[in-house]
Amino acid sequence: METQDIEKTVVAQAQSPEATIIGASVTCPVCKTENAPTEQYCGECGFLLSATPGEEAPVFDTSAQPRLTDASGRVYLLHEGENSIGREAVGVLLSDATVSRSHAKLTLEAGTCRLEDVGSSNGTYAGGVRIQPGETVEVSDGAELKFGSAILTLAVPAPAEVEEAVESPEEPAEESPAEEAAAEEVAEPVEESVEIPAEEPEPLGPVAMLVLTTDPEKSYSVMPGANTVGRRGTNTIVLDDAYVSGSHAELIADEGGFWVTDLGSTNGTTLNAETIAPNARMALNPGDEIVFGRTALRFDVPQPEEAPEPPGE
Repeated sequence: METQDIEKTVVAQAQSPEATIIGASVTCPVCKTENAPTEQYCGECGFLLSATPGEEAPVFDTSAQPRLTDASGRVYLLHEGENSIGREAVGVLLSDATVSRSHAKLTLEAGTCRLEDVGSSNGTYAGGVRIQPGETVEVSDGAELKFGSAILTLAVPAPAEVEEAVESPEEPAEESPAEEAAAEEVAEPVEESVEIPAEEPEPLGPVAMLVLTTDPEKSYSVMPGANTVGRRGTNTIVLDDAYVSGSHAELIADEGGFWVTDLGSTNGTTLNAETIAPNARMALNPGDEIVFGRTALRFDVPQPEEAPEPPGE
């Protein structure tokens, strides 16, 4: 019996429950190497598989985004708020047998990073010191973090500094005694204006949740803006499902509402039991059921808390 490649997306065969699960490979147009269907870049020459030879491939700048990097150079991008770490249904997916399914969480808020062990079997370490279950410690840029036997390095790029040009004040011209006397007669006191520094906006938290229908205690945060969904650890929402593509779908949360788009996944996306056409943008409403591959989730939008009424006079 052959061992299935965990990097391949399983192709769902709906016509028969006994059908063999297969995955088609993608041939690199440059070096002719066979690649898994979920790969974006050729594993041999690094060419973008969706591009045409001779065309310039798009470059996405993620240099300012916090990240974890392992010894092989693999990068796990982090986002503001809570980042779950483990081996199953987490934001940072580590395929290491010594890592627990739900191992730890790393929270980024206002430039600070806090690491917490959530009851792992083989422990969480920061700088060689073990973190006790439930304990939270602050970690900084360059810290070496260990989850079981998996060792990763934290990188938190500093915000870009904006240099303000400061003009040197010009020296006032000297006035004659007669001009000074005339100025004193007409001068009126001027009230000094006090500038109140603008408050920095608080970082936005999750605006919606995806709740696993088979286990309502498991959920995924939907952040403002674009949220990518897929099986790769670089996605905003990582699903440990062999029927989910590496880059499967996208969720958008903006002022106009919530939207879901299937990105041409192998096994498709359904919304309330209706299959979404690839690259079609569909509106989401609270209570909708979305299925990515074979992972079914309920879309929930938390209701804002009402302000308490002032006490009567």
